[in-house]
Amino acid sequence: MANLRYTSPVNCDVDVNASSMKDKTAIVTGGANGLGEAYVRALIEAGAFVVIGDMDSDGGVKLEKEFKGVKFVNCDTSNWDDQARLFQEAESFSPTGKIHFVVANAGIHRKDEVFAYAGDGNEPEKPDLSTINVNIIGTLYTAKLASHYFIKQNGQQPSPSQEDTCLIMIGSGAAFLDCPRAPQYCATKWAMRGIMHSLRRTAFYYGSRVNIISPWYVKTKILSEERFAHVKSVGVQLAEASDAGQCLLRILSDSTINGRSIFVSGRKWSSRGYLDLDIDDYPQGSLIESIQEDQIKPAPVDMGLFI
Repeated sequence: MANLRYTSPVNCDVDVNASSMKDKTAIVTGGANGLGEAYVRALIEAGAFVVIGDMDSDGGVKLEKEFKGVKFVNCDTSNWDDQARLFQEAESFSPTGKIHFVVANAGIHRKDEVFAYAGDGNEPEKPDLSTINVNIIGTLYTAKLASHYFIKQNGQQPSPSQEDTCLIMIGSGAAFLDCPRAPQYCATKWAMRGIMHSLRRTAFYYGSRVNIISPWYVKTKILSEERFAHVKSVGVQLAEASDAGQCLLRILSDSTINGRSIFVSGRKWSSRGYLDLDIDDYPQGSLIESIQEDQIKPAPVDMGLFI
């Protein structure tokens, strides 16, 4: 399993060999439409079994009928009981009784009342923070459940029999870039990096990995047609949902990729539509690496919590 010493960015300009994913079982939250559907289709094409957790029953049932290896579970990811049931049903659906990959994709974007001004003479009203509930709390539920099932399958001590398991969280270009007027959404996507940085040093101890895919302007239902039209009109090249699907396969097919953020962009910057921006590691000999080393020193290594 990959360590966390800085080596070099992940080479994304290579053909993906997804044969290792055949007959594995994956969960994709928010997988009934948009980018989630692209992840589902990529996994099915690679020969995996997929369990979709989503509130979009029409889209989920449609995919379940289209593919033999898909199961749809109606699930509100901000609800713990719903997610616990999702994982239970995935375990039962899996031909091996195991869950190998989890894609925490469910998320929302709405008008942000944190930014909005109430107007002259008006008192500010309590903002709607439902974006936080879905994008952060829901993802933390997914991470908790994924960790539980991965450790249950692989054991609490490293061993040669551990199978590769991987949690993929979905970030955004908003996790790296200045995006005006969307403090909640940006906060939730920066949070994905925080969760990944916290978990990546323990993940491979249990035979597992944690990574992030960060899409940037992919045309889905997350923004209105008018918003996307404006983005294109000012010369921004949109990314493709199918490229995000291939990005997922690149990460899952390579057990050396751990603790990385892969950026899904327009092909303006990458021939395959995704690349490693190389900003989540600590280059050897750098000041930040030295500070990070001190941060880890007090970690309770004897309890297996950090390595």
